[in-house]
Amino acid sequence: MSGLSRFQDGAVYKAVDRYKKLIIAFLLIIFLFVLGEIVVETFFSVGQILLTIKLASFIALFGLCQMVVIASGGSGLDLSVGYMATITAVFTAAIMDGQNANIWLAIPVALGLGIAVGLVNGVLTAYVKLPPLVVTLAMANILQGIINVYTAGKNITGRPSPVLQIIAAKSSGMFPNILFILLIVAPIVMIIMYKTKWGLKLFGSGANETAAYLSGVNVKMVRCTAFIISGTLASLMGLLLIGNMGIAFKDMGSNYVMPSIAAVVVGGVSLTGGDGNYLGVILGAIFLQTLTNLLVALGWGDAGKWTGFGIVLFVLLIVYVSNRRRR
Repeated sequence: MSGLSRFQDGAVYKAVDRYKKLIIAFLLIIFLFVLGEIVVETFFSVGQILLTIKLASFIALFGLCQMVVIASGGSGLDLSVGYMATITAVFTAAIMDGQNANIWLAIPVALGLGIAVGLVNGVLTAYVKLPPLVVTLAMANILQGIINVYTAGKNITGRPSPVLQIIAAKSSGMFPNILFILLIVAPIVMIIMYKTKWGLKLFGSGANETAAYLSGVNVKMVRCTAFIISGTLASLMGLLLIGNMGIAFKDMGSNYVMPSIAAVVVGGVSLTGGDGNYLGVILGAIFLQTLTNLLVALGWGDAGKWTGFGIVLFVLLIVYVSNRRRR
């Protein structure tokens, strides 16, 4: 074999190895759609695919919150994202009250809530050194408690602004508008992650905290910032959720916590930190939504959905950990 051939083979191998997890996620999606078509005739139709992508877009945007926190290392997870979105939706519903002009007040309120919650999570995990799992779980319960007190004995009033409903719930031609939001967000995220100094600091802090610190990176600040970004994005997701559903209600965002983590795992992002491919998270979200649709078609309901998520997570975690040990 010539030197050129060996070089070409090596380049191909590296490319395949780099994108292996993305390829696996894509093949899993195709497999589920084919299986679904066998079970339900219209499962692989254009309309069903677009609906799946629309619903998966919300999971993918929540998955971005998790990816940023996980990439920063320190065993980071943010279990408060769903409750952050819910409290934002509940508080801003009355502010917007179905008027476009009021969205300019609702957005700063949402951002303020997200930054405040993210800052508390970040300070307690990065500076006080409390476990992220415990901190964000406690924050989730605090937010749920505030929501319960706020809504006790009364209906949640207010509606999203019409422009928010257009963005989150409507379509332009065949394509759901939320897909365009995702298509704008995805390249911006990838550029920030891979082409900016902050992205390098984020990955460096997650990959090797000591090496990053010795290189002059303020690891604590990076991880605190990651939680602030997560809280802020989750609060904006609250606006998109109320725009999509038309009303705010308790627990409207809590069902996205598990899928947001699962999308990161299915997308091949390492839970140990120092890694983050948002394209993988998007594919993971599409896979999870397709799996949900298939289980619903089979009549499994919510119990089947969560069981399916758990099985998939276990299998993929075992596969990825085994691959890492072999390397």
